[in-house]
Formats: sequence, structure tokens, C-alpha cells
Amino acid sequence: MNGKYEENLTERFHEAVSSGRIRAFYQPIIRSLTQQMTGVETLARWFEPDGSVLSPDFFIPSMEQSGLIFELDMEILRQACALYDTFRRRGTPLPFLSVNLSRHDFVHPELFDRICGILDRYSVPHEAIKLEITESLMLEDTESFERLFEHFHEAGFSVWLDDFGSGYSSLNVLQNYRFDVIKFDMLFLRDFSIRGQEMLASLIGMAKTLGIHTLTEGVETDEQRQFLLAAGCETQQGFYYSRPIPEEELIEHVDHKPGLLENTDEVHYWDEVGRLNFLNPNPLKEFTARRRSGLNREYMVNAYDSSIALVECGADGFRYIYATEGYRDRLRELGFSSVEGLENALSNQRSHQYQMIRKLVLDALQRGTVQTVEYAHDDVYYRLSALFLARRDGRAMIVMHLNTFDSEREVELRKEMLNDSSALFTTYELVVMFYPEKRKAKRIYTSNNMPDYDREESFDQSLSRF
Repeated sequence: MNGKYEENLTERFHEAVSSGRIRAFYQPIIRSLTQQMTGVETLARWFEPDGSVLSPDFFIPSMEQSGLIFELDMEILRQACALYDTFRRRGTPLPFLSVNLSRHDFVHPELFDRICGILDRYSVPHEAIKLEITESLMLEDTESFERLFEHFHEAGFSVWLDDFGSGYSSLNVLQNYRFDVIKFDMLFLRDFSIRGQEMLASLIGMAKTLGIHTLTEGVETDEQRQFLLAAGCETQQGFYYSRPIPEEELIEHVDHKPGLLENTDEVHYWDEVGRLNFLNPNPLKEFTARRRSGLNREYMVNAYDSSIALVECGADGFRYIYATEGYRDRLRELGFSSVEGLENALSNQRSHQYQMIRKLVLDALQRGTVQTVEYAHDDVYYRLSALFLARRDGRAMIVMHLNTFDSEREVELRKEMLNDSSALFTTYELVVMFYPEKRKAKRIYTSNNMPDYDREESFDQSLSRF
């Protein structure tokens, strides 16, 4: 870039800022499970005096080369904070706004103080601004970046890894830095090939294992939306939902859709639910909660991809939020054409199914560990496990794992179960069939954490233990 052009760009930039032609546009970020707006990404737009718009692909590199990118990013941050204040005053607060930081911003020693000063000016909490940075930044001046990275985290900011997979991907980045969100590049969805889907699903699972939230950009079709939901990606953005829009259009969008915005409690609630990994091959019995030293509570939850469901529980009963196809298949084996059919059956609070599931849910809520029951319904023997995930406003989210069995042993068991009174299973926590002539013991019903007496080495040991 020659000096004359650089000087001209500087003058044009300051004139554009003063005349209001550098404007922030906002692209909604949508929760996959609820289709609510959980936040917006803030993007820079440069309008010419004649109303035409300069392409970001042109002016962003030029701003970086001229050294003006820092001032541009701070101006966009200022406008984002002003928007946050506007929504707060209207009584419809935005959960958060994300802003992009250039790698060139990190050479400015006043970066941290400038950002904090802008937030203070508009009384914006640090938690409401998410800082998006690219992988390439971490491959340059590692030492200075590490200091700033920790400084931002200690001050309450969330730091997102932007454009993961766009060309600089390095798994060492995830090993060395504690990111709050991984934002997967739109390239994974561009061709929407089977290989691309498999790669993205695997990366989403990896992020969940590391305790990192997930967002995918570039969603343009309903097929892509449904894939990301099934893969467990928590949030999405793209033209399918909305192009980047100006402030006044965003306000109009929210006003015309009451309930579109998540509130703070909902954000925390769904973030906890979002830690569930839909695609981990480990069975539900390996669900576990872990705490990280010095951090807020974080769950790492492993699920079996073919038969899990999210069930929200409240005083008014149970409501399915999401169920995998495998879970729906197993419900059909039990005689329910849909999850709605099961919900209707459970609405009868005197039914054995309702009483059994109610006890399972209460145990899961109270104990915080995986709870399991085994039962028979319509000639099918099954095992249902539940684990508490999150709670809000008198409601709680449970993840359920459903297994049905058709082995020779289980077929025999379920026939035996159906010959007995169903009241037996609602009265007792453990029912074991002993066959002295065969010298065998078979468990036909058990609630959680009860011994498996049919697993002893001999009949005598099983009977003695019982």
C-alpha cells in the first residue's frame, strides 16, 4: 500500500466514523434446541456517501495494513455496547453480543483498558461481550497473547475461537487455551458432503468432551439446521435465520416475535443442557459430572447417540424437548407412535408408567447420579436411565437413555414379568426370580443401585446374597 493511498484511507475512515457511515450490523445466533435467539454477532459495514457499501473483504485487509483496524474494532465495540444499553432500556435485554478482534489489535498495549473503558461507559457487564479471535493470532506472538488471554478471562470476558477449520486449525490451540466457545467455519457446510458432516460431528463431540460450547456459522438450509441439531451443536447462525441486519431492523425483528430472546436464566440453563454430547459412543452408565479446579461447575456428559432424549420436568408433568431417531424407534417398539403418545400416556398420573418414571426422575434430581429402572410394557422388556442436567424456574432438564432387549434371555424374562402382577413392580424396588431346579437366579425388575443377584458365580451365592 503506497503512502498516498494510506493517508487517503485514514482521512476517509475518520470522516466515515464522524458522519456515521461506519455502522455495526448484527447477525442473530440461534439456539439449536429452542430456536430462540441467544445473542448476536457484531459486524462492521462501511457505507459510501452515495449509499453504496464497501465490501469487508476489501476494507478489512486495508485497515489492517494501515494500522487503523484497532480503531475500527473499538468503534464497532462501542456501537455494540450502545445497542446493549438500548435493549436494556427497552426492557428486552440482549443476552450477549460477540465482537471480532483482529490479530493486529493485540499489539496495542492499551487493548484491554480500551475495551473495559468502552464497556464501563455504557454500563455493560463483561459477561455480555464475547470476544471472537482467530486461530492465526495464537500462532504468532504466543507469550504476549497468553498474558492477554488470561487477563480477559480473569476479568469475566468469554473468549471464542473463531473460524475453526478455516485453514489454520491446530489441535494444540485447544490443548493450550481454555476457550468458552468454538465457532466452526462455514466451509464445513458449504458442500454438505458426508465426509464434511462426519468431520464436523466429530469435532463437535471433541469440543463437548473438552467442555467447550459449540457454534456453527454458514447455515443456509433446513437440512443443515437439522443435521447440526442431531449432531449436538448448541448454536447456529447463517442466512437460513437472518443476514446481518442494522440496529433498527434487529429491534423490529425482536418486537414482532415475543419470546424470541433468551433471558439470562434461560441462557445458563440451556448452556448446561448443551454440554450433553449426543454422539459420544459411551453408554449412559458412564455419564459423569466433573468439576474443574478454580472454575464454575462444568459437566462432561457422555451419551449413546441412538437412544437419548431430553425431557423437561415440572409440576405440570413431563415434556419432551428433543429425542433422537433411535429413541423414537425404541418408543415404537414399546407401542408408542411418537413421543407425544408417550406424553399422553404419562398424563394419567395413576398409571404405573407415570409412577415409575416419576420416581426415576425424582431420584435423578435428588441424587445427581444416573438412575435406572427396568420394566416391561406391551410385551417389550426395557431399561430406562435418567440423569439430571440443569434447573430453572421450577423446571428441570433430564436426559434419558432407553434400551430395549430381544435376546433369548431377555425374551424369557419379559414373558415372566408379564405373567406377574404389574403392582409387584410398583410396590418393590427389586424382584428376582429363583429357579431351584435349574439352579438359576434372574432379575426381572430393579430400581437404581440395587444389587444384580443374577450375576453371582453360582445359584447358592445368589440366594445367599439375596
